Amino acid sequence: MSLETIIQKLNRELQGQILLIAVSGGVDSMVLLHALKNLSPIVVHINHHKREEAIEDETLVSSFCIQEKLTYFIKHIDVKKGNFHAEAHALRQSIYLDLAHQFGVSTLLTAHHQDDHIETIIMRILKGSALEYQAGLNLKQTIDGIVFYKPFLSVEKQALYTYAEKYHVPFNEDISNQSNVYTRNKIRNELLPVLKSISPDYQTYLLHFSERARDVSNMIKNLAEPYVTEKLSRKKLLSIDPLLAQEIIRLWLIKHACTPSKVYITRIYSELINEKPSLEIHLENDRLIYFSYDEIFLNQQHVKTTKSEKLIQNNEILGHKDVSIFYDNKPNNNLPLIKICYNKLIFPLAIRYRNPGDLLHFHYGHKKLKDHLMNVKYPKHLRDSLIVIEDQSKTIIYVEDTYTNKTLGDTHTLWVNIHTHD
Repeated sequence: MSLETIIQKLNRELQGQILLIAVSGGVDSMVLLHALKNLSPIVVHINHHKREEAIEDETLVSSFCIQEKLTYFIKHIDVKKGNFHAEAHALRQSIYLDLAHQFGVSTLLTAHHQDDHIETIIMRILKGSALEYQAGLNLKQTIDGIVFYKPFLSVEKQALYTYAEKYHVPFNEDISNQSNVYTRNKIRNELLPVLKSISPDYQTYLLHFSERARDVSNMIKNLAEPYVTEKLSRKKLLSIDPLLAQEIIRLWLIKHACTPSKVYITRIYSELINEKPSLEIHLENDRLIYFSYDEIFLNQQHVKTTKSEKLIQNNEILGHKDVSIFYDNKPNNNLPLIKICYNKLIFPLAIRYRNPGDLLHFHYGHKKLKDHLMNVKYPKHLRDSLIVIEDQSKTIIYVEDTYTNKTLGDTHTLWVNIHTHD
């Protein structure tokens, strides 16, 4: 399909929609703006302050918009550290989404073309990205309810120059594209000419690869999605094909807003065969993946509970838990209650968190609380916040969720309720 045909089709398709176009001042985005100017799009230009000529791009875009009576915005970003392209991409996307939501925009258009698509495919192959990303750029992608649309994705850049010359579209050349400081520029200026000399039709082959990669990726994703639950199962992941299992892990990380990096996916998958019942994997932003027996789940890093002890007569709060004790007669309420029988205790009772060396008493003898929690497979990351109730002789009479002392007799009764609050 020729560029002229694509533009005609695009004008019909987008008629009546509120549009936002990202315009850099280069030939690709200026052609897109010229092609859709009759649809009265909102224009946004972002000045990255990376080149002395950036002010010329800003002036070009604003002058064109004033001439065509278009609404436009000039935004400024300044990335001083980190990965420039990644940080700038995140900032641009944030600006686009803010403007889109502010003006009720349904579609954001960018002028990525086939040359960009080819370069992206090669970059992601060289980085060892997931198959989904090796397919290159998406024609359409919905982010936060806004459709990001790249209508020129099948258009070679040379066709954009031809259009600009034919219709006298003003544009600026970004001379930084000639510098090989960035990986994309090295691919464009050094690798692509070599590929063309080896295989003149390399672009066609790469585009076929992109289509195939996208189809295979979608198939694997469709197979994986039913397994992506709040918690994962070690046994289930080990019972299926490794490729599918790693795709499940990747989608699971995305579901929990974690970076689905190859390092994380490989580490999680490799730990499936670890015989330890409990282990942790640290992620970015204080996130932790917990392996607790068969379950795998994710949460913020657990801060070890500080030792604390309180005397209790009827009601007390320890940390984020409310503890209530009722004596003798079972109260007339709907609280979930634990019944504890005893002959004699030394009051007042105390509540605390577990301590090293805590001993539990059974009819057959005693056992360390630590060993008991391992035997009942209580999740390791929750053990330090368990409520322990003891009397003044330090006899443990109850451990939340896991233990009730049955060796105390049956003359008297007390009832315990522990409620967790935010």
